[in-house]
Parts: sequence; C-alpha cells; structure tokens
Amino acid sequence: MTPEELEKFIHRELRALPPRKAPAGFEARMQAALAARTAPAAATPVRLEQLVHRELRALPLRQAPAGFEARVLAEIERRAAVAWYHKSWSYWPAPVRAVFLAVGTGFAAAAVAAFYLLSQGAAAETVMHEVATGFGWLHRIGSVVAWSYHFGRQLVADIPPLWLYGGLAFIAAMYATFVGLGAAAYRFLYRNN
Repeated sequence: MTPEELEKFIHRELRALPPRKAPAGFEARMQAALAARTAPAAATPVRLEQLVHRELRALPLRQAPAGFEARVLAEIERRAAVAWYHKSWSYWPAPVRAVFLAVGTGFAAAAVAAFYLLSQGAAAETVMHEVATGFGWLHRIGSVVAWSYHFGRQLVADIPPLWLYGGLAFIAAMYATFVGLGAAAYRFLYRNN
C-alpha cells in the first residue's frame, strides 16, 4: 500500500465520522476575535492569524471512534496480502517486468516486420515463412491452434442441431436464473441492512 493510498483511505474514514460539536465558549471567543479584527489597533492579518491559530490549538484532540484503528490496520494487512500479479504493473518484481518487456518487444517487432512485408506486396506465405524462421515455436503453436479448430468444428458438426440449440437455451436459462437469484440475495442481505 503506497502512502498516497493509505492517506486516501484514512481521509475517507475520517470523512465518514460524524461532525463534532465545538467546546463551550469557542464561538464567543471567535466572535471576540472577529470583533477585535475590525478594531483599528488589531487590524493586521498576522495578529488575526495568530489569534485563530491559538484558539484552534486550544481545542481538545478528537478521539478516534472505536474500531477505527482496527479497520485501518486490517485494510493495510489486506492490501499487503494481495499477490503481486493481482496488482498494477509497477508492483511486479523487476525480473518479471524485464521478461515481460523482452517478450512484448519481440512480439511488437514481429508484428512490425510482418506488416512491413505485407505492405511491400509480399505474399502471406512469405511473411509466415519469415516469421517462422525467427519464431519456430510460433509455427508449432499455429499448427496446434489449427488442429484444435478443425477438431472442434468436426465435433460440433456431429452434434444434432436440436441438441446444440437446446443446450445453448438451457445455459442461457441457467445464467438468467443465477443473475436473478444473485440480485434477490443482494437485495435481501445487503439493501435491507
């Protein structure tokens, strides 16, 4: 948790507190200070600032409500327990960021090279051959994806259309049921409290 995030969290918690009442006599002292401000002898802004500063420092410290410290510490612990890969890129370990940048740069270079060759009028087969020479594993991945696509297409073609559409309708009905149950549970459990 960065100091800025902690400061924002504490600020939200403090804003959620109920407003406090001024101690007895504070308003009268402030009125007297304002009246003294209009007097010719006390018309300097520095003296007024000193008076307001003195009165505000005389106020008693505000006590945190019960559980405030526990909530802040629990939030700090919760954020510290989040895994690095669930956080933003700046929280990743340096070696992982370096590998990510290297792989990302390699893919970007391959894409730029492929688009350049295609814009120069090269055939798609030539571009694939150029990419395959630099990225042999990419060709193998492409072969696996193509085989999986053809296998899935053949598998779906063997399913009768009535079963396929019936299954899709059943899945859609279950999805709508779960959304409805979730909304009802939310209203019952959280909105009423």
